[in-house]
Amino acid sequence: MENIYIKIPAIFQMLKKAEKEGAILYIHALGGFGKTAAVEYYFRRKPHLVLRGSYCSGVLDDMPNIQDIKQSIVVVDDISAITDAKSQEYVRNLIEKADKQLVLIGRTPIPKWIHSENLKKWILSATESDLAMNAELTAKMLAAFHVEVSPEVAQHIAELTIGHPVTIAMVAHRMDGGKEFDAEVIEQVQLDLYAYCDHAFYDTWDEELKRTLFCLAPFEHFTPRMLELVSGCANGEKIVAKALSISQAITSDGNGTYQMRPVLRDYLRYKQKITLTKSQINDIYNNAGFYYESEGDMENALFCYSRSDNQEKIAELLVQNAMLQPGNGHYFETREYYFHLPSEIIESSPVLMAGLSMLHSLMMQTMESEQWYEKLKSFSEDQEALDTQQREAKIRLAYLDIALPHRGSTKVSEILKSVAILCANQRIEMPEFSVTSNLPSVMSGGKDFCEWSNNSLEMARMLKKPVELVLGRFSVGLVNVSLAESAFEKDSMDVYEIMSMLNSAYVKADTKGNPEICFAAMGIMARVHISRGQPQLALSIIEDFREKMLAGGQNQLIPNIDAFLVWQALLAGNVQAAEKWLTGQAPNENIDFNILERYQYMIKIKTYIALGRLEEAATLTERMSVYCEEYDRNYNQIELGLLRTIIQYRMRLGDWKKSLEKALQKAYAYVFIRVVAEYGTALLPLLEQAEKIDVDKTYLKKIIAATTSMAKNYPAYLVPPVCLKEPLTEREKRILALLCTDATIEEIAKMCDVTYNTVRYHNKNIYRKLGAENRDEARLKARQLGVEDGSL
Repeated sequence: MENIYIKIPAIFQMLKKAEKEGAILYIHALGGFGKTAAVEYYFRRKPHLVLRGSYCSGVLDDMPNIQDIKQSIVVVDDISAITDAKSQEYVRNLIEKADKQLVLIGRTPIPKWIHSENLKKWILSATESDLAMNAELTAKMLAAFHVEVSPEVAQHIAELTIGHPVTIAMVAHRMDGGKEFDAEVIEQVQLDLYAYCDHAFYDTWDEELKRTLFCLAPFEHFTPRMLELVSGCANGEKIVAKALSISQAITSDGNGTYQMRPVLRDYLRYKQKITLTKSQINDIYNNAGFYYESEGDMENALFCYSRSDNQEKIAELLVQNAMLQPGNGHYFETREYYFHLPSEIIESSPVLMAGLSMLHSLMMQTMESEQWYEKLKSFSEDQEALDTQQREAKIRLAYLDIALPHRGSTKVSEILKSVAILCANQRIEMPEFSVTSNLPSVMSGGKDFCEWSNNSLEMARMLKKPVELVLGRFSVGLVNVSLAESAFEKDSMDVYEIMSMLNSAYVKADTKGNPEICFAAMGIMARVHISRGQPQLALSIIEDFREKMLAGGQNQLIPNIDAFLVWQALLAGNVQAAEKWLTGQAPNENIDFNILERYQYMIKIKTYIALGRLEEAATLTERMSVYCEEYDRNYNQIELGLLRTIIQYRMRLGDWKKSLEKALQKAYAYVFIRVVAEYGTALLPLLEQAEKIDVDKTYLKKIIAATTSMAKNYPAYLVPPVCLKEPLTEREKRILALLCTDATIEEIAKMCDVTYNTVRYHNKNIYRKLGAENRDEARLKARQLGVEDGSL
């Protein structure tokens, strides 16, 4: 390939600065970035001496007497290769004693062996960023090889090659003859780069380093201990230090973890593929799986064992995970590994059979769930099974009887009593349950307990002991939260009593129980404050709780806490914050519909409505409705019915009054008020238009009163986005801003120096453009548009 050099301004400026200041310049970057070429080109007309280190011997190629060096400029190239003590001493003397312009070139930051107390004061450092080619330089390089490309293609090449000059030259070679920069060229260049890596990196390493990095290639991050376990080499710290001393291919995060540069990792993975057998690669992944398992990193351990097709270890880890993890979330997270196992392995383990039954239920595959339940039941009755396995099977059956999502809560009270007797008589402990599924509710938590709310005090008295026996620490505070939530939903208890029960439950759960119950208590407390027009207090307790959960490592709660905060933002009319969550954090039901993320899906629907994206809101509403109807999620069905009503009303599609009637009838079955009232401004106009719906009139009157209160306190909640039919004139903006104050028409006329009738004329036009019926609606829309603060 033709030798061509393109001048790179950044590195030339560094060389010029060092020369002017009489400072040492240390240039370090991966091979192929043109370090040597840049220096040789800069000093091409000036006498200079070049000394080079050898990666083979570790020795400097020449060490002339320093006093005899006649050139005023000395370049020491490949300084990272120098391991010989005599050569290192020579370089140190050159730095400290020679009255020369010095340029040092290496692949790593300044080696420790040349550090001195005074060195940092007069050294300049140039890195890859000073050597990399941008789009303009890339185009120049290609043009020098008679390859012309558009600015967009040059930018694309610069980004793909990270501005690496040698790789860009390879691109030019492969595009010779007018070829387009396409997937074929990229593949050819990649192979060229791998061939370059053979002699530029790989052939300069000793066998120990080669073997070690070869084994670590599949892994993004590694530690010295992982290095030892995966490669079988001793003294991982020493090998890491060696890798760091000869190349920037390995970098450190400063916390004992290291990673390979992507280009080197890709190269070594390629070499693995063409040189190692399947068995050898399996050994690497198995060893890595053992490392991650010993570190308690279940996710990466399962991944590695699956890559090595080690089904026994996958089964073992899934069993361990099921024993250690409360709740159902881990089943969905590990589903690919469950499905990776053959039936004969699963059918030999009660824990795995129970796991698959739960997993299928979570995936809305109820038939498959029940099939695995029956297999587990048959196993528990198999006389040839070991006693310990039969016992485990019975425990898992009892767990499924209570926890399977698709079975609802109809028979749970009787099952709880039976399981409590089993626990007491046979002295067994049940697997831990996630009562709330990490939601801010017990009523609509792991199961839907709306039916229990119709007789909540009697249920609490009757089931208190069974619940304590079966649920263990998850029962601490549960009864008080349940009673308080039921009373809040029905408006049937003094607020002080509700808050007392919730605070008592929170303290007990916080000290002796589980953070999930704490979140449920906090969520209901926040809703109480919101219902009383105290949004800032509600916001502060949720934000403080979030900080506490993060500090305590309770990350499983954070997604739903964040969703709760988004709901609070929507109440305040902060649609921008909700939209940011929607695009950055919200789960994507189109990729994986996970029923454990149902609370976030509900907030997504509300966000879609607030943004005016009604088609998306309708789609997710109907998808959620299928799940909620099949799984008897009554509380969610009420909410979805109300959301459907709002969507139909705004889209002018369907019979919104029928949807409203159905939702209110379902809410009336449990005498729930709050779940309806919280829709405030979005629902109030519809309630006022639906006086003929078939709902108890006394109940409807309470609903309207509570909804009116919420609408007054949160007038911007889920209001339709404002779309001006025509732009407002400057005069109209001025008058609209004044309409947002308490000024009368007469006062506005005086302030604008116009007549009373002129103001009325402008008001009419303003209302028409805003789509407002009255001054209150105009104020609300003005707030959305920013007219209120004069920003429109």
